[in-house]
Amino acid sequence: MSAALEAYGRITGRQLLYRSETVQGRVVRGLQGRFTADDALRRILAGTGIQVRRSGANTFILSGGRTVAPAAQKKQPKGSARASATPSRASTPAKSSPDEETIVVVGSNLRRPGGTSTEVITLTRAEIERAGAGSLAEAIAGLPQNFGGTATEDTSLTSADTRSLNNSLASGVNLRGLGSDATLTLVNGRRVAGSGGKGDFTDLSLIPLLLVERVEVLPDGASAIYGSDAVGGVINVVLRKSFTGAETRVRVGASTQGGGEDVQAGQLFGLSWRSGHLIAAYDYERREKLGAWQRRFTQSADLRPFGGSDWRLFFSNPATILDVDPKTRALVPMYGVPVGQNGSNLKAQDFLPGGNFQNQLEGSDILPTQEHHVGYAAAEQELAPKVRLFAEGRFAQRKYEFDGPGAVGAFQITPINPFFVSPTGASSTIVAYSFYDELGPSHNVGRVQAWSGTAGAQVDGPAGWLAELYVNAARERTSTRSENLLNSSYVNEALGSSPDLPQTSFSTAHDGFLNLFGSGRVNSPAILDFISQGFTAERFRSQIRAANVKADGPLFALPGGKARAAIGASIRDEDFLREGESFLSGVTPVSLSRTDASRTVKAVFAEVLLPLVGDGAGSPGLRRVEVTGAVRHESYSDFGSTTNPKVSLLWEPFSGVSLIGSYGTSFRAPALRELRDRLGVSATQLPNGKGGQTPVIFLSGGNPDLQPERAKSVNASLRWVPPSVPRLTLQATYFATRFRGRIEQPALENSSLVLGSPAYAPFVQFVNPATSPADRALVLDLMSRPGSNVPSFFPPELFQAIVDGRYVNSGELFVRGFDLLASHSFPLGGGTANGSLNATYLIDYKRRLTPIAAAVDQVATIGNPTDLRARGSFGWTKGAFGYYAGVNYVHGYIDNISVPARPVGSWTTADLQLRYDGRSGPWKNISVALSIQNLFDTDPPFANRRSGHGYDATNADPLGRYISLQVTTRW
Repeated sequence: MSAALEAYGRITGRQLLYRSETVQGRVVRGLQGRFTADDALRRILAGTGIQVRRSGANTFILSGGRTVAPAAQKKQPKGSARASATPSRASTPAKSSPDEETIVVVGSNLRRPGGTSTEVITLTRAEIERAGAGSLAEAIAGLPQNFGGTATEDTSLTSADTRSLNNSLASGVNLRGLGSDATLTLVNGRRVAGSGGKGDFTDLSLIPLLLVERVEVLPDGASAIYGSDAVGGVINVVLRKSFTGAETRVRVGASTQGGGEDVQAGQLFGLSWRSGHLIAAYDYERREKLGAWQRRFTQSADLRPFGGSDWRLFFSNPATILDVDPKTRALVPMYGVPVGQNGSNLKAQDFLPGGNFQNQLEGSDILPTQEHHVGYAAAEQELAPKVRLFAEGRFAQRKYEFDGPGAVGAFQITPINPFFVSPTGASSTIVAYSFYDELGPSHNVGRVQAWSGTAGAQVDGPAGWLAELYVNAARERTSTRSENLLNSSYVNEALGSSPDLPQTSFSTAHDGFLNLFGSGRVNSPAILDFISQGFTAERFRSQIRAANVKADGPLFALPGGKARAAIGASIRDEDFLREGESFLSGVTPVSLSRTDASRTVKAVFAEVLLPLVGDGAGSPGLRRVEVTGAVRHESYSDFGSTTNPKVSLLWEPFSGVSLIGSYGTSFRAPALRELRDRLGVSATQLPNGKGGQTPVIFLSGGNPDLQPERAKSVNASLRWVPPSVPRLTLQATYFATRFRGRIEQPALENSSLVLGSPAYAPFVQFVNPATSPADRALVLDLMSRPGSNVPSFFPPELFQAIVDGRYVNSGELFVRGFDLLASHSFPLGGGTANGSLNATYLIDYKRRLTPIAAAVDQVATIGNPTDLRARGSFGWTKGAFGYYAGVNYVHGYIDNISVPARPVGSWTTADLQLRYDGRSGPWKNISVALSIQNLFDTDPPFANRRSGHGYDATNADPLGRYISLQVTTRW
């Protein structure tokens, strides 16, 4: 039977939930012919006594039935598999009565018939594959409830992500746009070690699709259930645990515009016996990089051909001569070095008024090369009739590499350098120079290693109660390295600005002087090799160790059924380490500021379900009423404690009509790095609000006085499952979250506005080192701090402001909107058709930078969530063939960064899949899927981004039409 139900779920796209013993040992005849989905399921279950209950748009619970005696159980034939969406007994323990099947899904600690009453979006592996997605991260990114503005690869490489530290180029989740650090991602209901530069989100790219059973998405605050981070919602990735036989999966894909070629291969094995099961899997993937040159909208930072601005930099080859603007006191281009000469005979009159500009995107990538290896194993064994042991482990390694912009800098040159020329006759000249033509791009590599393990037991107690105890540990290590960078001390030596260093073999007398007045490649390999020895290397380690105990079961009878309760406690240790080296100056690498922090989190929690009115006991207008309450108290060793409640109400006035409401509070604890990071000092240029760029000193680092972020959430849903229209579900949900005391870096996240807006005045100190000795001393002091990476060849007079981008509890965010969900399955043309719609409409996305600042609505503005995102799909299956189509829509918005503001167009793409699932003959147990994403090769709408990339990576992707072929065989 389990093999038949697995095939049924794969063909129809339905999710069947049941306990393993419900079907274990049962044998049914194979079903061949043309049937509706309902009729086929009815025929499979005929004579078994198993009952079917709908529990969502496309989810069904199988319960009851006659128990098959152990002596009558038969070994499953090779190649059979349990239903792809079947929870193991670790998540669906023994039911309290023969007729009541209880399950646990995301959003609750309770086993209950039909699962949680809150809005949960469930994606099965089959549904993900039918959408053409090749990875879990890609599938989640396509959800309208998710905002791709943080913790993604291309937002990191295109500088669109200003709110997370995604050093490892991981793929996170950002529900409701509340932040990747405010969305809790679980694997099999448990936390894993964090990713990124702060260890504050989960990397979905380390969870291959081959291992996924289903994904449960709860887009609502849930700290009353799970504790910290569950503000925007919870993603629970349920991995496959029960499988018999073997499955091989191979997928290849490529973009028709070039770049991003992808190869995946995975192998799954499983064994089952009367009292348990074992599963093991391995998955490999390699995706090639996508260069900026491979897309017309990212080839050049000069976006004028698209109607945008010229964002090229004055760091160029040939160079630009800078001087201080007497009005703004900023360094501005004054002269350009002429082309076609080598700098040997340059004269003052040869310089060109204005300056030169160069495309800083040349040679850089917008998607990295990624390669991963993942291994997974899980086992479950019944130790005694009422005791079950379970264990699982996962190891993953991911490597990446990409090229970034070439090295640039502003250098003060004096007559000591034989190539020195001043267009104005001054005794020194500040030269803005790009080394790309001579050194090429910077090169960046990284490696991530992650492992997690869980072991525990479940014990059936008296009166239908069940206790679960487990321990788990997880660790993630990340190493990154950036090479082909300038060493400022070596540059100064090569320029003659400082004496020859005795610790180096370089000598200007022997090797010559660095020439920044020529055009093209004018310096010798010896000089270039010497100055480009700079590098940075960082290592991160995030780990958790936890123990959890929970018990739940029935309490007493109420008119609507049995009241149920869950109680539990947990303890968790968290550790974070950051260290590294920098060789951007000096003659030996120096250690970066080290962060090594840990804490202990203790929690107690409880939840109760009160079915006040139930089926058969109600009256018209009051058919079913349930109240659920939950509370969780957590105590942190480093900042204090917090208590968060949540209450939900389910009211079913008539058959098929349900109203669901909830109110709760949530929180996010400060990340360890946000609390403990040391002061960092860097140099950058920011728009000054007057049409130019101003060089600034930028401060970063932690704040030990941070407090938890706190949120209040309200949700209200109307669900309609009309009895007169089988398999139709309609649901509308109103949501609102007010997120206070947000830990933010206002100056960093809004760097393009920080110098020109009074709202950021508390974070900006304007200085004039050229005329003020005190300001000059302040800038020099910051440049010399241990955490500084400001090149020493930058003169202090270059900087006109100090911007404080450190973490503070300053922000507030209010998000409000609607979700619309619809699904329908019906017979069509001798087959079965399935249609669905998922849309999110955002009314408000209001941010307040400081408690005294005015709230600004940023919905539908560049770099923020747009007001409407939607995905619709339609599929038709007949026999072994399936056809699926999807449409994705992102509504247009405003680029309010450009002056004047300009619109960014809407973006509509279409997806298509043709599928064959072999059922007999030589193609039996073989599935082939040809998928085309972005069928019409529609480019992202143009966005005039200051980075020079002509698209907004927070709301679009650059791949274009992508064709993939996947072959899966079961044997």
